[in-house]
Amino acid sequence: MRRTEIVEQIKITIEKIEPTATTILYGSEARGDARADSDIDVLVLLEGESRDLKREDAISGALYDIELSTGVLISPMIMLRRQWENRPFKTPFYVNVMNEGIKL
Repeated sequence: MRRTEIVEQIKITIEKIEPTATTILYGSEARGDARADSDIDVLVLLEGESRDLKREDAISGALYDIELSTGVLISPMIMLRRQWENRPFKTPFYVNVMNEGIKL
């Protein structure tokens, strides 16, 4: 399976589990310089007022199944949208995602 197909599978999988989530591809895959052994970095922003580990585990588990079937490492960062949007300061990670991230 090509990496673009894996990214599409990630998008569809997250949409099925969390239809209101926003998924952003970042890192080497978003920049277009990923190698065959590069991981696929995704930021998943969930709606809600507090973290829900069951929701996060459902996403992580489904992405792990994609890893097992494709052999490509997926590195999800899952957080609440309000925490992402209302940060008191902008970390290097935040700046990186905002500059090079691609909304799926």
